[in-house]
Amino acid sequence: MPLFAPLVVVLALTGGAQGVVQELDKKDLLVIDGEKDPSQIPEWLAWETAFTLLQGWHGRDNGFTHDLRESLLPREWELLEQEGLAQNTRQARREQRAAKWAQKYPYETTTDPAVVARANDEAFAIDLDYRREMLDARDRLLAAFSSDSHVALFNWLQERKASVTAFVRKPDLERWRLPE
Repeated sequence: MPLFAPLVVVLALTGGAQGVVQELDKKDLLVIDGEKDPSQIPEWLAWETAFTLLQGWHGRDNGFTHDLRESLLPREWELLEQEGLAQNTRQARREQRAAKWAQKYPYETTTDPAVVARANDEAFAIDLDYRREMLDARDRLLAAFSSDSHVALFNWLQERKASVTAFVRKPDLERWRLPE
């Protein structure tokens, strides 16, 4: 089992580890195309994509968020933008934990299968905590939104799912979908 497998998947999704993905055996990768089948995109990834988009366009009207902004109550839009800004904090917290993890398990020196398995489990735990943070943010939003706004938000989220293409190692697929 290669070290870094769970972290590679997430980094590959965010564009941070394209070189690592190229080193993997291509026949071991699944391509999950949200445009063809958005139901295959996990909720955590859809919300990560949405929050990252909101973060990047904060305070500006644009084609990605205009219709959604018009569909929500002003206070709901404000809450949604706040969660978009909070994405920086979620990502930074994950990166700090991953940096500590990388120091604990130097890639070049970790060859013991038991250590590799433990390292992969710890890397996955970091990713799982990050994913749960996004789903907690989703739950806060849904608790504060009206029923009509739920519909608008979920329709917008479906559009975000269609924009996602993910590369996942076949053995990691079950973990990649968590926590659903």
